[in-house]
Amino acid sequence: MAAAPADISLKILSYLDAKSLCQAAQVSHAWASLANDDILWHRMCAQHIDKVCRKCGWGLPLLDKSSRRIYEATARRALRLATSAGTGYPQGSQSADLNGLTAGGAHSPYTFVLPTSNVAIDASMPVNSMLQPVAYRQTIPVSSLINSTDLNAPLVSSVCAPQSSIQFMDEMQGGPNAAPVPAILPRPPYLPVRRTESGESSDSNSIGDGPDARMHAGNRGRRRPWKEIFAERQIIANNWRKFRYRESQFQAHADGILCVQFNEGYMITGSYDSNVHVWDADTFELVSELTGHTMPVRALEFDDCKLFSGSLDGTVKIWNYRNGTCIRTLRVFDSGGVISLHHQKGTLVVGGENGTIRVYNIAKMTSFTLTGHTDWVNAVRLYGENTLFSCSDDMLVKRWDLEKRQCVKTFTGHTHHVQSLQLSCRALTVAGAASSQSPLVAKRAESENTRPYIITGSLDSTMRVWDIETGECLSTIFGHVEGIWSMTFDAMRIVSGSNDGTMKVWDTITHACLFTVQTSPVAINSVALSDTRIVVGDNDGNVRVYDFRDKVA
Repeated sequence: MAAAPADISLKILSYLDAKSLCQAAQVSHAWASLANDDILWHRMCAQHIDKVCRKCGWGLPLLDKSSRRIYEATARRALRLATSAGTGYPQGSQSADLNGLTAGGAHSPYTFVLPTSNVAIDASMPVNSMLQPVAYRQTIPVSSLINSTDLNAPLVSSVCAPQSSIQFMDEMQGGPNAAPVPAILPRPPYLPVRRTESGESSDSNSIGDGPDARMHAGNRGRRRPWKEIFAERQIIANNWRKFRYRESQFQAHADGILCVQFNEGYMITGSYDSNVHVWDADTFELVSELTGHTMPVRALEFDDCKLFSGSLDGTVKIWNYRNGTCIRTLRVFDSGGVISLHHQKGTLVVGGENGTIRVYNIAKMTSFTLTGHTDWVNAVRLYGENTLFSCSDDMLVKRWDLEKRQCVKTFTGHTHHVQSLQLSCRALTVAGAASSQSPLVAKRAESENTRPYIITGSLDSTMRVWDIETGECLSTIFGHVEGIWSMTFDAMRIVSGSNDGTMKVWDTITHACLFTVQTSPVAINSVALSDTRIVVGDNDGNVRVYDFRDKVA
């Protein structure tokens, strides 16, 4: 294959899976150069990251910024280990680059193994050999090397954003002694900017001072190889599949926790004790305590700059949660408390104890009321510009047209209070897999349905999957023996918390129960999910964190 034209070789290799590509890289230097090509690993990422692969039935997490920093710190530690053993890289060698740490350098006795198999990635070639130009003249669109259906879903993260084509130049262009002309490569990764407490901008991937920081600064503008992007996510995916996690627990409140949300920097909890606590998401240290509500805090939601909290005292407070100050207080209901809320693109929706829903335009500070439910509105979710979904203790799920200000569809089927509701704009099933594939993949590909859907959880111990447009119940998920207080999901898995203290993890597409954990002797009131962690809040005021990341020793 090494003797064939490069485009033919890349086309052949594009049909291999990750394990086979790693094995191919062991054959020779020439094969390693081809098997490590960025085009091939871009295809692998496009098939798996934040989606379910049509061929193997598995997916990889998108990962947040914090997870990427942990992975890079692990890579730097491995580099220090290799160089301290007296096998330092030659002066000026590209092998000292962080981008090559998923594959052990040619000069290093240490081997870094992709977690997909027991086959080490060969790095006989220089680490950045995959980025070197190939000796032929042609602009090859990425779509010509891979199936267009593999790229039919946009990648959410700009770290994984592809360029439409890659330009290859002849090494000998300009004469036999001319230096190779670099290929036109995809744009460098997005480096998020985070504001410090002093208001200054800082790189969110900053690692402080010292040799690591200087080395990192030298590579900050460089684009990470797709192979490395795939490898770091595969580690997390394997931990999910085998349900390997690090569990942490701490007492967050003196009374039961009613709501919890987190991101890569902060975790925020609301409780029966009327307080909102802001925690560091990694160390679980209390950052600030937000006081002002006079009754239990039933709902909260936050973004990069503000926090909304809703209480049974009938108010919604808007906070600067970083410094603990209350920016504004909205008196939403004169009678009855706030049970749920959702904020999206300047619109705030609040569900009330009296069965009404209040919709605010935050910029104009105008509002109107929707009526139709007859009991507590336990969850509200905006969908698009003018659509709202709500669920209630009256056992109904409703779809509202915000422009017409009326209910346009009612979903019936639950036999007890509907406590939680989550939306997805993705297809419920994955189409296009061959009928000869495994039963799991066949199950994932059994229809061509591409309509968005919602999942609701109820105290009747079931979850139901609904078609957003028709209101049809597509599936009923059984498994809990007591009522479901909280539920959330992403592209890969559903997480539910029950009154019996159990947390269950389900496959989002097949709805099979993957794992059951007895997290607490009391009811689980709230669950939250990311690509790398599950956070559970119980009725005793405890928070449990299940972390699936590989930590730095």
